[in-house]
Amino acid sequence: MSAATSNSDPEQIIADIIDPETRGNLYPHYHALREAAPIHKTHNPILHEAWVFTRHADADQLLRNPKAISDRRTTEMYNVGAGGTEYYDMMKRMLLWLDPPDHQRIRSMVARVFTPRAVEKIKPAINDVVTGLLDAVADDGQMDVVSQFAYPLPVHVICEMLGIPRSDISDIEQWMWGFARRGDIAALSDEMIVNGEKAVRGFTEYFTQLAAERRANPGDDLMTKLVTVEDERGPLTDHEIVPTCIILLQAGHETTADIIGNATKALLENPSELERLQAAPELIDDGFEELLRYDSSVQINHRVLAADVEVAGQTFPEGDLCVVMLGACNRDPEAFPQPDRLDLTRDASQHNGFGLGAYYCLGSSLARAEAIAALDALVQRFPTLELDADKPAPVYRPTLVLHGHEHLHVRWI
Repeated sequence: MSAATSNSDPEQIIADIIDPETRGNLYPHYHALREAAPIHKTHNPILHEAWVFTRHADADQLLRNPKAISDRRTTEMYNVGAGGTEYYDMMKRMLLWLDPPDHQRIRSMVARVFTPRAVEKIKPAINDVVTGLLDAVADDGQMDVVSQFAYPLPVHVICEMLGIPRSDISDIEQWMWGFARRGDIAALSDEMIVNGEKAVRGFTEYFTQLAAERRANPGDDLMTKLVTVEDERGPLTDHEIVPTCIILLQAGHETTADIIGNATKALLENPSELERLQAAPELIDDGFEELLRYDSSVQINHRVLAADVEVAGQTFPEGDLCVVMLGACNRDPEAFPQPDRLDLTRDASQHNGFGLGAYYCLGSSLARAEAIAALDALVQRFPTLELDADKPAPVYRPTLVLHGHEHLHVRWI
């Protein structure tokens, strides 16, 4: 990828970044914006008059500041009027957007049950799902990594963790797809808004019923733990459990699927790194961090300032909205020399692909476990893996916040 574009107008560069046609070529535009205006107050209506940050050091300073919060005011971006009220109301109840102290309370309760130990316990099941999915396509010599591998893997795992029966997974997948599409403010249609409302109703009914069943008949699953965990204010209510389950599903599914798809494409477009990984499988653990840095599955974080905040010597006033371009920060040459080069031996541990600070992704350990298991098995089992030149070229979805592929056709001998 080229290091920059010829454009130097920050507003036009931001418009180009938001344009769905740019999804497969975002990084030159990020470089151009960082060079033209690393911190810029945009007037683009989709970003709601936000400050846009593109440097890694600035993002680190902002995202770690306790006065930069993801509160309910941030959810105004999802307010599309009367036709989308149920989705908008649900987003205001999500852990990501809760005001303190509710955010800390629910996050701490979820963290008590969604632990590294719980992830360690599920690793054999992850490996079983990975093996089963690859067994199903091994003799075909080809597959769509997205639909046949990257998407089924995390949804099966998180559903198993929550205690969702396999017979219900098809409904869950349909709601997840509708919910995720509705959440991307850069590419909304009337159909996406309608499907988002349907997804909220489906999730609400399903998880309210599942919670009631687990209260009556506890099991060895995450839902049981969610309905039984308590603090000084008592147990979680259904009003809290439903959005918590939705975010566990969404954060534990789509972003992980996108990580696997993006990482696979990055390896196939950098054959020397793919060969290096196949020759030294132990590189996968640290190499995963570099792959996530190289093409982040989440491209944007939003924050609202609960007080005046200083970043890079500049004061930003209370109440302002900030947009952090995570993909730009992960390609900042000040933080990662030669950022457009994939190097599996690079120390990429400071990437912000899972966010930073108080809103660091609770499911990061699960995402790592799933993606590492998937990528390791894929590249070792099929040593001749390559993009399928006889099928349509890889295409990114038009969404911006969640960054991944519509399809990714590969083949092997």
